[in-house]
Amino acid sequence: MVLTTGAPSVDLAQSLPEIAPYARTTVRLHPRRGEPGVRDSHIGGPLWWPGAEPWPSCDEHKDINGRPLGPYPLVAVAQLTAADFPEIAFPAGTDLAQVLWCPDWHDQPHPEGWGQACRVFWRRAADVGEVLTEQPDPAEHWEYDSDMVPRPCVLRPERVVEYPWPEELPDGLRERLDEDAYDDVSLIPGCKLGGGMGWATTDMPFSLTCGGCGGPLALFMQFDTYEFTYGGREPDRFWPLEERHLEPGTPAFNAAREPTGMTVGRGSHAGLFLCTKDPTHPPSFFTQ
Repeated sequence: MVLTTGAPSVDLAQSLPEIAPYARTTVRLHPRRGEPGVRDSHIGGPLWWPGAEPWPSCDEHKDINGRPLGPYPLVAVAQLTAADFPEIAFPAGTDLAQVLWCPDWHDQPHPEGWGQACRVFWRRAADVGEVLTEQPDPAEHWEYDSDMVPRPCVLRPERVVEYPWPEELPDGLRERLDEDAYDDVSLIPGCKLGGGMGWATTDMPFSLTCGGCGGPLALFMQFDTYEFTYGGREPDRFWPLEERHLEPGTPAFNAAREPTGMTVGRGSHAGLFLCTKDPTHPPSFFTQ
């Protein structure tokens, strides 16, 4: 099923031509609960994981007395293939990206702060061979809808144009923005691939650089509590046109608006950033 974002309220490039060079395309993933296959692109489903390769784990857990707990298996968060997402700058010889994290909150040295401890694995699908059939069940250690564990979701990718967070624009251009109109066309909410992220909670970091080499970071994936907002006089632009028949408050509406079941950050969103010089460097995770 195709999901479509509503048209913006204003053609910003026409009303403010100087902003046209800052337009960029992001991919709304439109996750919806389902049963993705092991070879599919998805959020929260089984991974195309080599049967002979150990599943990664996290051993940075302690009880209330400071005694070590675990290690606990990392949770499968997302899988993306080059066939579905040619926008991804896959490292040479790879065509499969897999994201896993520890749902617990961890001290992160870069960026300094707290968040999920993430790992990104890059593979050549043809080299996987026999797939690991018995993959760890997150429910053994975590709780869906309480912890940062995504429910299995299929994806309905849609390419959408957006504009950067205002602080990324030159001062002179930023001062000319109509705030309300810009909110409608700037950053796409929900789970997405690429594009930019909003920094309303923490403010944008002074420098977005890789902790390994100092190279620039770029948003790889955004995870969001909500795919769209609800409650205004008019339907939110980001409420897909094909789902506007859903009655607010019903299970079907809630599953469309909060498909992953995760409360991200303070009920907001988070961004997984990768080094643009070498995406195999350790990722950075920013939570709002």
